[in-house]
Amino acid sequence: MALTPVQNLQLHNQIERVLHVPGNYRGGILEMAIVIDCAYDKERVQTLCADIVTSCKKQSEVFRNIRLNVVTWRSENILTETVAAAYLQMGTWFEHYQEEQGEQKPLETILAYLKEFHARSKLILLLTPNADVVHTIQDKEAALAALNPFLKQKLILITPEEMEAFYKNFIRKFI
Repeated sequence: MALTPVQNLQLHNQIERVLHVPGNYRGGILEMAIVIDCAYDKERVQTLCADIVTSCKKQSEVFRNIRLNVVTWRSENILTETVAAAYLQMGTWFEHYQEEQGEQKPLETILAYLKEFHARSKLILLLTPNADVVHTIQDKEAALAALNPFLKQKLILITPEEMEAFYKNFIRKFI
């Protein structure tokens, strides 16, 4: 899945929204996380990640030197690896990527993981092929607790159809 010009503009707008939230990024080295739902097939997610990194680097000088954490989200485990953005752009990071087929994973598990281990990331991109990922939430209170106080402002949901603030999607579903 390559980014269309409209999706590229949506991504830029969402990133600018996140970076200008009061109390968020104010200079220095940016730390960000890209969460990959392993339900994505390898070729599509590889292209998508390369497009996202390229788009971010074109958007601002801030993204030229970033600490990038790639989080792979599987049903049985969640793993984090710090990688150079160039590895995602060139696709070399995906040599050992394995897609996962199977049941839906509850979303509150990844939200709790992100709150615990990636709270200092200024920007978090959640890539999933499931446009209805919010509907996989089984425990609304646990998801809301994981989103508050900071995660709700930093998390951008990227699906094949759209790119939007995760919290907007969450509010439409539950509140």
